[in-house]
Parts: sequence; C-alpha cells; structure tokens
Amino acid sequence: MTESPTTALRLSLLWIPGRPLLLIGLGILVIGSSLASVPTAPLSWQQFKDSKDRSAPEILTDYSYAGFDHGDQGIPNVSGPIFKVTDFGAIPNDTHSSEDAIRRAVNAAEKAGGGVVLFPPGRFLVWTDKSKVEPIRIRSSGIVIRGAGSGKGGTLIRAVHSGYGTGPYKVPKDGKDFSAINYVFSFEAPEAARKGIALSGEVRRSSCDVQLTSTEGLHPGDRVSIRASSKELTEELLAGLQPDARWKRAVEGLSINEIHKVRSIQGTTLTLSEPLLVNLGKNSGATLSKESMIDHDGIEDMAFEGAWRESFVHHRSALDDEGWDAILFNGVADGWVRRCSFFNMNSGVYLRKSTTCSIMENRFAGNPAHYDVAARSDSSFNLLGLTDEQEGQLHEASTGNRSSATTVWRWTLLPNQSIDSHGNGPYATLIDRVDGGTMTHSGGPIVAFPNHLRWMVYWNFQYQGNDKMPVDFWDLKKGGTAKFVKPLFVGLHGKTITLNESSILGNESPGSQVSPESLYEAQLELRLGKLPSWVKATQDEWEKLKKQELPFQTASDTPLNAIIEENFPINDLFTDVQGLMSKEELGWGVPLEIQVTGQTTTNPVMIKMDYVLLRSILQLMATYATQRPQKNGAQEGSGTAPWSVGKQLDCKANVDSKTITITMPVQSSVDDQKANHAALEKALAIAPACRGTITEAQGELTLTLQR
Repeated sequence: MTESPTTALRLSLLWIPGRPLLLIGLGILVIGSSLASVPTAPLSWQQFKDSKDRSAPEILTDYSYAGFDHGDQGIPNVSGPIFKVTDFGAIPNDTHSSEDAIRRAVNAAEKAGGGVVLFPPGRFLVWTDKSKVEPIRIRSSGIVIRGAGSGKGGTLIRAVHSGYGTGPYKVPKDGKDFSAINYVFSFEAPEAARKGIALSGEVRRSSCDVQLTSTEGLHPGDRVSIRASSKELTEELLAGLQPDARWKRAVEGLSINEIHKVRSIQGTTLTLSEPLLVNLGKNSGATLSKESMIDHDGIEDMAFEGAWRESFVHHRSALDDEGWDAILFNGVADGWVRRCSFFNMNSGVYLRKSTTCSIMENRFAGNPAHYDVAARSDSSFNLLGLTDEQEGQLHEASTGNRSSATTVWRWTLLPNQSIDSHGNGPYATLIDRVDGGTMTHSGGPIVAFPNHLRWMVYWNFQYQGNDKMPVDFWDLKKGGTAKFVKPLFVGLHGKTITLNESSILGNESPGSQVSPESLYEAQLELRLGKLPSWVKATQDEWEKLKKQELPFQTASDTPLNAIIEENFPINDLFTDVQGLMSKEELGWGVPLEIQVTGQTTTNPVMIKMDYVLLRSILQLMATYATQRPQKNGAQEGSGTAPWSVGKQLDCKANVDSKTITITMPVQSSVDDQKANHAALEKALAIAPACRGTITEAQGELTLTLQR
C-alpha cells in the first residue's frame, strides 16, 4: 500500500522527552500547502519549556534576549535635549550640502552628554563634493538622529556622490578595506586595549555564570566579550560533521566572540545578563575581556536616498557592493534604527561588534543592490524585524563573521530572496515568522564555509521559492545551495518543497503553521511572565507605517527633484569612468579608452549635469557593449578564478559648443546582449535626465548630450 504524503511525514518524526528530536524512516521530506493548516504545538517548543537544563545542543536556543534591552522594554522615545540642525546652518530643500551643519549639531549633542539631533521636513543633501566624502561620525552614547518621518512629507537625507567619491574603486576584501567604507552616519565606539581574563572552569550552554581567574576591573553593567577557539568547540559548532577540505577556516578551527552584559559579580563568579550560547570545556582556551562600547544611540523617522542606478553585479566593483551605504553601528549596545526608509542605496544598516540593537519598521525600495541589514563581525543578540522588502537586494537580512543569537523577526521577502548567512562562523540564528522567499541563497567565500554553523531555526517560514529539488544543505559536491549545519524547520509552509532529511536536524509540522506563531515572542513571554506591551504596539504601528506613501518616485525614469547638477570638466568624468572600469573584477574589468576631439587640453570643457547619473549611463552602456565574463576553467576553491577579459573598448567623444557625442563599439555577442539588455534599458531610461539620447546602429552605441 502506498502511503499518503501526510502519513509519511507524520511517521518521520519521533520525539522522546529529554532526548533529541529525531527524524526516522524517510530519506526525503516533501512539504506542501495541502497538509492540515490547523496550528499545532511543536514538540521542540514543549521540550524547551519543560527543560530546566537547556545545555544539551538539541534544545532550542533562547532567542528572547535579542534586541534593545533584551526585549524587556521597548525603544525609548527620547525627549531631549533638542539640537535642531537648522540652528546650526542646515537648510532644507536647498542645493548645498548640509553635512557640516549636521556635524555641528551632533558635536553639540555630544558635548551636552546626549540629546536629539532633530531634522524638520525636507530634503537635506550630503556628500555633494566628490573630492571629499566622509561619514558623519557619532562617538558618544545617547545620541538620537530624528527626522520628521520616513514617508512623503518627511525628512530625506540625499547622498549625492558615492562613499568612494571618484575612486579608487577597489572591491573590499579584508578588514582594512571594510574599515575604509564610508557610511552617511557612522556610530563608532572608541578603541581601547583589551585585557583577556582566563576562564577558570567549564561553562555550560545556556548558563549565565562564568568562573574567572580574576574579576579585577569589571563592574555590573559592563559589556564583555567571551572569545574561544578549540578542537572541541569546532566539533560542537559543526555538530560532528566533517567540513570540505576547501573550507579553510573550518578545517583550521572555528572561533566564537560573544558579547555579553555583566549583571552581577560575586567573588570570581561573574553572572551575565544573557545565557552563553555554546559549551566551553576546560580546554577551550576561553578568555573574557571588557569592551569599549557606546549605547542608547539611534536613528529614527527619516528616509535615505542614494544614487545607485546601475545593474548590480555582486563583487564586480566597489560601487556595486558599497557605493551608497547609509548607517554603520560599530561597537553599539542597545541601539536602534526604526521607522526609516531606504531608496537606491547599496546597503542600509551594518552592525559590527554591536549587541542588543533593534533594527525594525524599515522599508527598502529602489534599484536592487547588495544588502538591507547585516548583523556581522562579532555582533550578538540583535533583533532585525518588521521589515518590508520591495527592491530585491541580493542579501536582505544577513549574518556572518561569528555573529550569534541574531533574530530575524516578521520580515517580508520577495519570492526569490533569502535570509543570508555569509559564512565565517555565524551561529544560533532564528528566522522567525518570515514570509516569502527561500532559504537556499547565501553568500560568502568558499574558504569561510559553511554559511551557517549550528542552531539555525526556521520557525513558521513561508516558502515561496523555486529551488531545484531535493534541497540538501550539506551537499559538498553541489554548489549554489547554502551550506548549513543541521538547521531545524518548524512550521515550514507555503509552496511544495522537498528536503533531504540527512542534512537537517528536524522538520516539525511540515506544510502547516504551528503555535506559537512566533518563537521569539513566545520565549520572551515565557522568560518575563507576560509579553511586553511594546510587541503588539510596535506591530500595530508597523501596519500603519507600511501604508504611508514613500517619499521617492519609484518609476524607471528620473524625476526632476532627483537630479543634482554640478559644473565639472568633462575630462574628469572620462578619467573617473576609465578608473572604475579598470577596477572591475570577475572578468568585467574591460579596459576603456575615450579619445576626445573638438576641444583642447589647455582649455578643458566644463559642463553642468548630474555627474553621477552621467557616469552611470556610461557604465551601463559599457556593461551592454562588452562580452559577459567567462572563467578560464580553474578549479573551484583554488583561489580567485582567472577570467577571460574582453577587448578594450575604444570610444570616441566629440565636443562642440552645443553637444557632446560619445560613441562606444558593441563587442558583445547577441546572447550577451540579450543577457545584459536590462543595463541598456536602464541607460535609455535615465539618459533624458542628462539631456541625452542613446541610439544603437552599425555595431555602435551613441550617446548624444545637449550642453
């Protein structure tokens, strides 16, 4: 007799009180929306509630400590003191940069010991000088950047030039490169020397008590980091699985760096506010050190607009990856970004070495690029939630680089998007009540695989992807699918999906949602005795905010109010474009030369146009005109693969008193032109904003600009 899918799935689950959740019987699990839709209480949740000792690796992580003040209370509405940017020289809706005025307002708030830097409605320009692009830095606690709303009629921060100015456009690859990235607002804790204190005993997962050789110099309320690296720890984080030989960092040994808050100290026993996320044995080599951090900083109620108009290619150029970046938290505790919107930005918010921050009620729209929100680089216990995705970034919510206990809560994805795990050791991530998308797309270099370590949980995830079946999260031979260490799925529903049973920890109630609807909310309620009022209040507020009209015009053409004209020598632009093309990687870096006629070098021609838009047009034209990159056949994992680079583009520019005409040879094949036609379409759409037209004839693209 043939079993029905429902019967087969029911037989595949076995739970014994006090023992791990097991899967038996089937090699492949098929999940579809045809199964019963009545919410059920999953066994993993019952196991968590009933367990007094949660140190066993099969027990759910307690994710309820994520976010501002561990979720105990909502984000505060700071009343003051108030520092109006207009009192320091900022003028809304003018054509001049407001960034120096904003800096003066921030400095005044810092000198006062904290306060609200307040923006009225209107547009404020920053980064108007392409030769001098710097972040607006905040280095103190208690600074709140507040606008008049993130919708139409609110506050708009418009970044004119990219964070790279006119280059160099080196693709970020190491710590030094990433540290050099410019963000519009950069919250940065002061650097301080760390003194590592050795742990004197074992620490069990889920325990808050840590035995130290000394607690000298530590005080309740301090933020501390716990670092460890050992063979035993690596085995635990990999759940006993063997890494691929190409996964260099996992082969050499994994490490953790959890950030915690000190609750109390008794002798040499330090009690943390949050439970430890891993087991640390006697041979873990674990140390604890005090961290220098700033706290209670936030950005709220404003919109950010960049000028990313090009066709995104991952890691092709610095502009693709990090051209217009909005907000950096570096060493921030109990911070927040809420009720903001982002348009044509390459990235929205990046958390580095930050903890208990809440990034919520934010909307992303515009031209697709790199990522929305990333909690990476030793960040712990952060809450990324209540977010609406409209643009299709490559990475939406992203974890990586030893980030831990990140909760992605009630996020809305587009059908082919995925919550990103970027390798280099993220662990204990909860993806909670996320709608839409898939779970198979994650980034990171192969040396940093697997994409995610142990204790990844998908709770009531609505699957809407189109993946090849079956999905196997530990197929070491097949690329293209994320490599996760035994993820747990609970309440996976939506479109039909087939999972390889051997690659997952468990799959409870496949095809239907479970109760509790949100694991984060249920764990928070269990820990505090009741669900804090801010949870429902924030969700209600979010439902209203989503209905507000965004301040950006999302049509493919460029509205007049988005055009920022400036005077510049045309030769400067050509040099910039040549430099950008020369730094493109992955086979896109085709040499480009522009021969200029009709002018003399002793009397450079000045034009007044939108510099960034015109550069985008030329780059888009070059993308269409060059052949698509092809590998030379190097083995995967052997380093950066060599690429076949196309022939040099020999362009011509003729300048007269009324027009500038630029011709570019089309060297791409018919198939390449079809694949890259979206780039040409974008160039055609934005050319009128530069008083230009584009034609294609006789193997050439011609851009004609009216001076």
